Amino acid sequence: MNANDPYQGEPPGPIAYMASNGIAANLLMLAILVAGLVSLTGLEREAWSAINFYTIEVSMAYPGANPEEIEESIVIKIEDQVSGLEDVNTVRSVAAPGIASVRVEMNSGVDMAQALNDVESAVARIQTFPADAERPEIREMTSDHSIIRMILYGDMSERSLKELAHRIQDELVALPEVSLAEVSGMREYEVSIEVPGQRLRALGLT
Repeated sequence: MNANDPYQGEPPGPIAYMASNGIAANLLMLAILVAGLVSLTGLEREAWSAINFYTIEVSMAYPGANPEEIEESIVIKIEDQVSGLEDVNTVRSVAAPGIASVRVEMNSGVDMAQALNDVESAVARIQTFPADAERPEIREMTSDHSIIRMILYGDMSERSLKELAHRIQDELVALPEVSLAEVSGMREYEVSIEVPGQRLRALGLT
């Protein structure tokens, strides 16, 4: 015994105990490895996990309109309504041929469900949108939205432009690096059935 050892007679600490007991140290290491493997199986694994950007996008299609018309008849009106909402940090807008996009950046930590309702109510109060404009689309932005946005326009019919957009969509989805591609801002196809008035009269429908 060393009379100069101030720790003489005290129980050994955990490090000293492990150093002197190899079996206990190995068992502890094995328990840590097993716990890690069990926890790994329960972890959610995503190639691109969802991230809350605290941003809400209001997009609205107005086929055939130029950016100046889009800004005056849609963008400014939306900006005026949403800028005064509670917890709004910044409003950023883009007016492109045939489509308007207004992004409302909220303060970090806000209740996004309530913020989404507030933005929807604000936009619904606008009663002076152009008659030919589509209904506004309002959604919360996450990491799987608008990583890259392409805007198509040109001197062609709306149908041809829509067909071109869907061809590009198919080509993008076929790329191994792309997991999702969506087409937005265009009107859905409609079927119009016209029956001559003479035929209707013959059937007694007029």
